[in-house]
Amino acid sequence: MNGTMRTVRVVLADDHPIVLLALSDQFSKLPGYVIGAMVSSGAELIRVVDAEPVDLIITDLVMQGDEDVELDGLRLVSRLRRSHPQIPIVVVTMMTSGDMFHELCKLGVAAIVSKEEPPSELAQISIRALVAKETIVSPKIQLRLAREGSTTKDLAREQPLSPRELEVVRLFAQGLSVTEIARTLSRSVPTVATQKRSAMRKLHIENHVDLVKYAVRTGLA
Repeated sequence: MNGTMRTVRVVLADDHPIVLLALSDQFSKLPGYVIGAMVSSGAELIRVVDAEPVDLIITDLVMQGDEDVELDGLRLVSRLRRSHPQIPIVVVTMMTSGDMFHELCKLGVAAIVSKEEPPSELAQISIRALVAKETIVSPKIQLRLAREGSTTKDLAREQPLSPRELEVVRLFAQGLSVTEIARTLSRSVPTVATQKRSAMRKLHIENHVDLVKYAVRTGLA
């Protein structure tokens, strides 16, 4: 590394140690890149980013170790974007929900990458994400969108479900009752029930079985 090359400090967040090791190994091969920290929860990620200089965040969207739902999913990304808007965020996910991708684009993430991509692809996208003006979408996610008759441009348009409805559907599909969801999200039971009904109406779904199937099919559950 020469004396004029900028060092890019990367923080990796994923609840699977093998994923963290694979990503760390990939980035260690890139000149000028340093892994500043590897964490397994949103709470840990917030602590590191608040306390240390960070140039790039690469994070899973949903980490099972997160007991605090306020530091999970869209809430985690939203909090990071509010508190550290200058740090590019690359979201790595197994989700296939166009609604979720849309919300991530609205939050201004630098890139959305499928976990099915090889680590080398993630590394290359992350390099581009440092200077990208718009959200980069990885090839496998582009392919999924194409199969659904959508394009990356469609992500910039309004999608059916709101962020609050997405969270309710995701938690419901994970087996939580409306009362449990209300407690988890610090909302009233009537509010959560209304948001669930609204999501079902927008999706033209008439029963809970089909709602869970939708969540599984789109990667929300």
